[in-house]
Amino acid sequence: MKKSVAALAALFVVVTLLPAQGVTAQEEGKQQRYVVLYARSTTVESARAAIKRAGGTIVKENAAIGVATVKARNPSFAASAAGDSALAGAAQDRTIGRAQPRLRLKSDIERLDAGLAEGSAGSSAGRQAGSDPLSHFQWDMRMLDATPQGSYSKQQGEPGVTVGIIDTGIEGSHPDIAANFNKRLSRNFTHDIPLVDGPCAEDPDGSCQDPNDVDEAGHGTHVAGTVASPINNRGIAGVAPKVTLVNLRAGQDSGYFFLQPSVDALTYAGDHGIDVVNMSYFIDPWLFNC
Repeated sequence: MKKSVAALAALFVVVTLLPAQGVTAQEEGKQQRYVVLYARSTTVESARAAIKRAGGTIVKENAAIGVATVKARNPSFAASAAGDSALAGAAQDRTIGRAQPRLRLKSDIERLDAGLAEGSAGSSAGRQAGSDPLSHFQWDMRMLDATPQGSYSKQQGEPGVTVGIIDTGIEGSHPDIAANFNKRLSRNFTHDIPLVDGPCAEDPDGSCQDPNDVDEAGHGTHVAGTVASPINNRGIAGVAPKVTLVNLRAGQDSGYFFLQPSVDALTYAGDHGIDVVNMSYFIDPWLFNC
């Protein structure tokens, strides 16, 4: 097991220390999902065997870190796992509700359309020479001095620098992102959860497994644009408009973020030499796993 397990164990303290919650007789036999952390001193093979002994089946595993998502019908699975020396602990991966992202997304699009209309209609008075049409809305870039007269005149980044966006995805075909998007390196570490994200049939692609260049929530694309939208006389420009964007999707369509995809995305970034990673979200283990 790599030394990184020690750092991850600190993040997972809530998983390793809290006992399994009680299960009623009516719930016995119902399949549940768990997050399982392997013991630092064990081997991957021993941890897998321990999960099997406790009645679990591995759905997804990050062997480099020592964490797995497991399904089990045994209501005592978490307690059994906690009592096995090959495992540091387990906690139920609970779903607490369902969001309605499409409703929020519609209002966002309406505001964007209004902004585009205003930008093309005549706010050139507030637009600096050499800037993109909607730059006058970008108070954040002005605060950073990321303007044609500021940082853009000195350093705009390099295409050889990769920035991983760990978020809800990146819409790789977006005209204000496509030039800087690397589809080959991009990955999606999630799958849609109907209870949380809504029926998969309602997705644009009608599938629970989205491609690595799709963002059905919108937040990740927004973040990617803030980081590296190119200077191309359309829309906005990012802080570093010449760096390369890599989609490392760990967020659901609904905007929720869970432990396993986030750990997998970070592991992939390190293994593949991604230079910078942006994570504009939080995971709440007390809400989902306790």
